[in-house]
Amino acid sequence: MKTWILAGTLGACALLANAQSLPDSQTVVIPGGRLQTIELPAHRYFMSAETFSPFRGGYELSNGQVLHLRNMSSIGALMYARIDNQEEHRIVATGSNSFVALDQQLAMRIDLRDDGSVGGEVLMMVPAENLASGEVVPAHVQNMSLASR
Repeated sequence: MKTWILAGTLGACALLANAQSLPDSQTVVIPGGRLQTIELPAHRYFMSAETFSPFRGGYELSNGQVLHLRNMSSIGALMYARIDNQEEHRIVATGSNSFVALDQQLAMRIDLRDDGSVGGEVLMMVPAENLASGEVVPAHVQNMSLASR
């Protein structure tokens, strides 16, 4: 009896193992979806200079670059962001801790935690580039996380 149970179990395992392997000609390739654009919000979130103040300063990104945020008016309406020494982008608040550049080149979410640490992510538009092989990498959005402040 034990022999029959063992043989049945081994047979079932062999069928399952065989069903899981596919020949190379039947391999399914799923292309990685890349975010192609950064969208402007349908509605903006009003943020005063006082509310924006905790966000001002520099944030180190996961790729080693630094995100800088600043504002220019006492009402907080003119807010700017730049990465390293690149050009500055005017940003608007889209929520209590999220921002998007009016030129759709940057978007960010910044989570200021009670213990002084930060979290969140930055989306940056990367322009198309020509590779030495002749291939063209289309413009796409690069996702980076905030590492530290």
